[in-house]
Amino acid sequence: MTLTMKHTSTLWQLVLAVCALATIVACGEPDVYNSYVALPNTGWGQDSLTVFRVDIADNNQPYDISFQIRNQSFYKYANLWLFIDVVSPDGEMQRDTLECILANNDGSWIGAGWGSLYSLQCPYRTNTRFAKIGQYTFRVGHGMRDTDIRGIHSLGLKISKNHGQE
Repeated sequence: MTLTMKHTSTLWQLVLAVCALATIVACGEPDVYNSYVALPNTGWGQDSLTVFRVDIADNNQPYDISFQIRNQSFYKYANLWLFIDVVSPDGEMQRDTLECILANNDGSWIGAGWGSLYSLQCPYRTNTRFAKIGQYTFRVGHGMRDTDIRGIHSLGLKISKNHGQE
């Protein structure tokens, strides 16, 4: 089959239109905060806290907050317990516990993976408002029975605006 100059031009226009549409869709509203902290290869100790500092400019806006976990295939548990302290700009602290399920009952990893690394988003709070404007500090430690756990590659915190979906 041979393509004429007219067909080639039309094909390129179609390709450019698809690329433009993909760019528009991919460039939605950015997250308010999205950051990862790499954890030591030697293990994440119970006494080691991962800290995220987030500036909140609008306390009328509802937000969705989730933790992002990247685990390696040799992680020996199906879940990860997190102990979370959220410190407000005026120093008030709230303490929480969150269980993140990383694997199915059959042992298969739930998150998206490539090679030996899997990534999973674990919802923490949805449609929530911050009480005050300013910097919030999220201090996160693991709550597993082992003092040191190996196989958690990194921990992330993602905060995005909630636009009415619960």
